[in-house]
Amino acid sequence: MVRASAVLRHTYANVFEAASDARARALLRDDPVPASTIIVVDDAQELDAASLAVLFRAVHSGRATALIAVTEPRLPTSSRDGVVDVIHDLWLSGNADRIELPRLSPRDADRLLTLFAPHEPFDSVTRAALLWSADGSRLLLRALVDAGLAALTEGRDPIVAIADGASHGALAAVLHAHVRDLDDEQLRALVLIDRAPGITRADATRLVPVAVVHELRAAGLVYDDGSTSHRLTANRVLARAAERALGRERSEAVISDALERLLRDEGRWWSTPLARLLADQWMRTVARPADLDGVSPEFIERVVLDAARVANDTGDASDAAAYAAWMRTDVAVPAIVLEQRFATERLGARTTDESLLDLAVNERRRARTLVTFPSVDDTATAPDLGSAGAPDALAKSRQAVSDLRLRDAVVLTEHVRRDPATSFLRDRIDVELLAGMARAYLGETTAMREALNRAMRMFTSGASFDDALDRIAARSYDLACRTVAGTDDAEAVDRLAFERDMAVRAGGSALAAASLAAVLVEIRRGRVLAARRELHAAAARAPYRGGESLSMIELETAYGLAVFRYPLEAQETLAAVEMPAAASRMLQHSFASTSSVVAAANGNIDEARSHAADAWTLSSMTDAVMLQIRDAHRLAVLRHSLAEQVLAEMRPLVERIEAPTADALLRDAESAAAGANEVGPPPERMLQRLRAALSVRNDIDEPGEAPTSLPTRSLTAREREIAQLVEEGLSNRRIAEALFVSVRTVESHIYQARAKVGAASRSELGAAVAREIRALRGERAAATTQMNARG
Repeated sequence: MVRASAVLRHTYANVFEAASDARARALLRDDPVPASTIIVVDDAQELDAASLAVLFRAVHSGRATALIAVTEPRLPTSSRDGVVDVIHDLWLSGNADRIELPRLSPRDADRLLTLFAPHEPFDSVTRAALLWSADGSRLLLRALVDAGLAALTEGRDPIVAIADGASHGALAAVLHAHVRDLDDEQLRALVLIDRAPGITRADATRLVPVAVVHELRAAGLVYDDGSTSHRLTANRVLARAAERALGRERSEAVISDALERLLRDEGRWWSTPLARLLADQWMRTVARPADLDGVSPEFIERVVLDAARVANDTGDASDAAAYAAWMRTDVAVPAIVLEQRFATERLGARTTDESLLDLAVNERRRARTLVTFPSVDDTATAPDLGSAGAPDALAKSRQAVSDLRLRDAVVLTEHVRRDPATSFLRDRIDVELLAGMARAYLGETTAMREALNRAMRMFTSGASFDDALDRIAARSYDLACRTVAGTDDAEAVDRLAFERDMAVRAGGSALAAASLAAVLVEIRRGRVLAARRELHAAAARAPYRGGESLSMIELETAYGLAVFRYPLEAQETLAAVEMPAAASRMLQHSFASTSSVVAAANGNIDEARSHAADAWTLSSMTDAVMLQIRDAHRLAVLRHSLAEQVLAEMRPLVERIEAPTADALLRDAESAAAGANEVGPPPERMLQRLRAALSVRNDIDEPGEAPTSLPTRSLTAREREIAQLVEEGLSNRRIAEALFVSVRTVESHIYQARAKVGAASRSELGAAVAREIRALRGERAAATTQMNARG
């Protein structure tokens, strides 16, 4: 065994001389060795010329066989390694066989991570970050996992720890070895892209060679978000290692050169990430804008406005406020004042009522996204469009959905869709998502799917979203619509999981959004304990807490924990939800319904009934029929005195509802009210029915959640047939194609079957039917054996 290394290459004239094996020194002197001698050379690229000559002389003379391991650089460098060239020539001349050892695949890397860190200590966002940071290296993955586990024991975020704290120790050494083969241009490019995350490919190639950017992207060291702008983000851990390899002075020179280029070209091209870096530099070195000699006021305003906008959009409100305050020492620019007001309000400070009437036309849309549109009177029967433009109507439709005024929302979204002024891609996608949500609550699944399909077509078009936060928000909304309607959401869950992993590569504030997306993914897969862990990670990563979206996700997590028999965890999660004084009707309803289920899980049935009645009171004042039927189902399951009256009101309404979930819920509610098909103690029966109403997938069973043997003899022949196809892994669409029925019919049969047996998911239903079939076959086989014995 000969272990070559950079140390030996520069210290010894010959690694064979340094080897402890006597046969190595014999080969060096050309002395005889046993005929069966095999030379194993590790890291052969580090061999010195003399050792390489000894190796080849032994092989060509027939005195030994060699197994040579060569690690080749992933990226082309300016200098060529003569040792590697000689080894290649040996293969090209036919004197050696070549065995390719591929880099660690993503699937194998995921398995290896589980081996290095059993019992799932990391949330899914941290796992994705570790896998990407490892860059396909087993050695680096192990070092990253060890550093991540150490960070967890210290109460730190592993993602931050491995990126910012790897300046010494074992991880630093492994990282240095990993980037050692990169040349100066590659190191400079990594530093630039890391310090200016989100820089477009066109802007990056103004500052570093085009070929280098392409090399880094092809090697996976730089992530391209696939948008029309091709925004780039560096592998943060390796980029920080590159910065240490390059040195502080030379790294700072990379950024200084880029900012000088932006200044010198006076806005002829523009890079928002560089503008923010420039604003940071000015704030550190210049007391006030007027002290910037040779820089036009217009250029200064543009730099500060971009910096403040990016800071607000990424949750860095304190930075946004600082940029605006520095600018306002000389002049008050309305657009910058708007960003300052938004930042200070987010920080909890009170702002003066300053007029923003001087905003430019193209800035008014930004104002509407930052300032909440005042609620319309709940007594209004129709929205007053009047002279409202598309942005106003879009804000009103968003408010209408939050207030559960869904017919109003439908009218408003149609107005926005047909308005030629709706030209922004984000507005066009938003209006389709809002329309989809309104239709979902109304139970109009065909119109919902049409709206969502229009949104997703635009989403995946050539003019796709440029921002990871927007992409996650759109995918989350798409999933929420399908959840409300009770339709098959397997593809939506998988798409959101993909966006979560891509957001990890974007880094920054996208990490918090990725964690929130992970909560939704785990909930829809029925892994409620994992969802709770993701929620804790999201709360730690969020740049600020608050907002109804976060509260809705917390409530959904608490609901799932309750129905999957984790009452204490559900109560703890529910208690952490912050309910604002001016909460929307949607949030109020979610809080009431979740409180009802959590109380039931804890055995407080009277309290559960009270909260269930509150939820019904809220939904009955709206046209959200899908909420109404779920509330009626909950009242029936909890045996509330209002149940019979509410069910009587819902029966004629459900007959006109397109969503098959509504009919299935009504049937199960009537069954619950009559006490039919119930086995076990009352609290467990209640949770079983409520769990079945969730329509989650439960892909991976968590501890304590293994499916139990369920009564399936009450299923019809068609329901049993569909359940068998579910067990075989077919999607609802594939089942519909196989049986020549509609997807809606399949969804209805699955939901009714799950309600009958109390299955928490499609997979649990399929498993229950499969178990029964196997049991029947066993009984028949035993009976046949007995008959043969008698015969």
